[in-house]
Amino acid sequence: MNSWDLLQLHHQFFERITQNAERALAEDKLDVKGFFVLAAIEELKHPAALAKRLVLPKPTVTFLIKKLEQAQYVKRKTVAGDLRRFEIQLTPLGRKVCERGRKTLSDAFDISLSRLSPREREQYGELLRKCVKPAEEDTDTVRMEVDGTQKNVMKRFRPDL
Repeated sequence: MNSWDLLQLHHQFFERITQNAERALAEDKLDVKGFFVLAAIEELKHPAALAKRLVLPKPTVTFLIKKLEQAQYVKRKTVAGDLRRFEIQLTPLGRKVCERGRKTLSDAFDISLSRLSPREREQYGELLRKCVKPAEEDTDTVRMEVDGTQKNVMKRFRPDL
């Protein structure tokens, strides 16, 4: 199976999971991207860090944070000592919604994973961890400016490097 076939299968797999969860997430005024931003806020408090982790443009993260604020799932708190910076914090309602969303997506994922044995699930996790390791650890990437932003670019997509 070639890379393109694997990519298509991966996309179909992800779409099946998210489609099964969309209706339940919509009951909490969330879409899949909004939920992943909400869930990441528990660990990452700054919009730039959220954008980097979720591989989303910063303006998209800002837009999603504003929607989460309107739904009263998060609040902004200025950083002590620097009034220009702020942190995003989950509200108690945001925590409840986040727990429900995690359960919803986990249940949808479990339906698809139920076809795998426990050992296959473990192997699947190991393979995914290997594939998503930080780009800084890759020897086939180079740090360069793309559209005014520093990014990791795979050398094989830039023969001039």
